[in-house]
Amino acid sequence: MTTILYILGSTRSGTSALRNAIAGTRYKGYGEGHLVPILSEIIASVRRNGQSGIGANVPGNGLSGLKADELIRSLIGGYEAYLSDQWKATYIVDKTPTIAPILAAPDLATYHSDAKFIHCSRRHVDNIQSKVKKFPDQSLENHAREWTDCHQAWFASRQRLEDMGQDFLEINFHEMAADPAAAANKIGAYLEFEAEEIAYVENYLLSQRPQANKDRDLTQFLKLSDMHWSETDKRRFVEITSHVGRTLGYGLERYFEA
Repeated sequence: MTTILYILGSTRSGTSALRNAIAGTRYKGYGEGHLVPILSEIIASVRRNGQSGIGANVPGNGLSGLKADELIRSLIGGYEAYLSDQWKATYIVDKTPTIAPILAAPDLATYHSDAKFIHCSRRHVDNIQSKVKKFPDQSLENHAREWTDCHQAWFASRQRLEDMGQDFLEINFHEMAADPAAAANKIGAYLEFEAEEIAYVENYLLSQRPQANKDRDLTQFLKLSDMHWSETDKRRFVEITSHVGRTLGYGLERYFEA
């Protein structure tokens, strides 16, 4: 049996640091997968053609008797075998920092033989400033929408996973930056790591702090009032992100609202 771990989250939320830390354990995988959208297209195509494809209602036609769930499960099984062969491993980690795998999580949980999910979240002010620096060709408003859309997608998928009885782990950037040891133990408990694997994750997070550079103390989180954004950008930022931010307990002048 192949176990596939999906690391989910908006860009600049610590997904790379987490993926790299876990890739030093039993889990192997691409630096970034970007294969989940293909799986989503396959699943959607099977369902669509089974319902309304040419011949779907013609007796004797393959589509008329299509067992969509069985076909999808077989196709996903082939995907698992492909990854296992590529990496010579039965524990695979996938990090695709887009909204696609967040939306696909319930289907991935349904059809994989053994799926696990870790969702990374990061406070809106810090995350979006990091996006602005990394991707300056996009507007702050677009970055704010991407952050909000990803979290709203996760809220919906999380509810469906809970309804299915599928386990998952949520981890915050604050945990990885401020207390790597606790974060490593939390991750290790979820993935049933051996002591040496937990130690590797902790050491990686300590030595390769997520999004860190030599002149940036990641435990000194940003204040909206200090940001060199235009007043229009600040206003749109609050309008776009405030609902999700409040749901997650984030503050504008400190990481978590008291």
